[in-house]
Amino acid sequence: MQAVAGRSISNTKTHSGVTRLKAPGTCGELVQGALDGQDFLINCPIDLYSYATVKGHPEPGLHISSPGHFSKIRDTLLLASEQHDLELAHELNLFSDIPRGKGMASSSADITAAFMAVNDHCGVSLGMESFASVVTEIEPSDCVNFPGIAHLNHLTGHLFESLPAPTGLKVLIVDCGGNVDTITFDRLRARSIYKAHEAYLRDAVATLKRGLITGDLDAVAYAATCSARLNQQIMFKPQFDPLLQFAMTSGALGVNCAHSGTVLGVLFREADELEAHLRTHIAKRFGDSLQILGTFNVIGGGAHEFE
Repeated sequence: MQAVAGRSISNTKTHSGVTRLKAPGTCGELVQGALDGQDFLINCPIDLYSYATVKGHPEPGLHISSPGHFSKIRDTLLLASEQHDLELAHELNLFSDIPRGKGMASSSADITAAFMAVNDHCGVSLGMESFASVVTEIEPSDCVNFPGIAHLNHLTGHLFESLPAPTGLKVLIVDCGGNVDTITFDRLRARSIYKAHEAYLRDAVATLKRGLITGDLDAVAYAATCSARLNQQIMFKPQFDPLLQFAMTSGALGVNCAHSGTVLGVLFREADELEAHLRTHIAKRFGDSLQILGTFNVIGGGAHEFE
């Protein structure tokens, strides 16, 4: 376990005991793009989590198990200790079920669970946008700390709108293979494509918001599919078109994507009970070209306690 030094703030009160928080990953995004000079995404949290356990430590600093694997957490908490009243004298253990490098917000979930757990242990109340601002100084983030479905600038952490999470929407996630580093993602090229399709993007955003507000899952999936289709010009996935065709003929609602990642998500109503059919036929039709990662509920964001 390695200690990371932090600035000591005498007016910060730390409680005893153990703090346990979990934060969700995502199935990519529902919509992503740039409008009016602002990069944005509308995230897609799912019930797949990173788990952080924090307790006090007698020595100053942040004592992280496997620090080499969690350098972004270290960097975030060091930055927070400089910018906010956060005294670091903690032991942090983190476990995650979220695959890495796939566009499923694994780092965002890690950072959210760990950062919020340390905040809670210190008794520090940091506003959601202040929290997101710190996180996005380290790397672009889906900002799964925000409750509900968040429409945000993933480069600055600015929240445009918090939207209600859909009820009864499931997603079967498949991996097209490979890994993507969100920091090295070609954002300039992506912006030029978004600029050429502004009307299309505006319609997708408006349709998605209407669907989330009214509970229209068809509209939610339609907007997500539109955004995933546009993303084919940015990060091409050869499996997208045949998967979409199969999904629609099977009774699913649409397909979303990780816009800077390798996963696709087949969206369907929980009530339609399509999971077994989708799993069986995707495995038969696509073979090794797609790996099924699991089926999850689309939920709202935010960190929550766990036992």
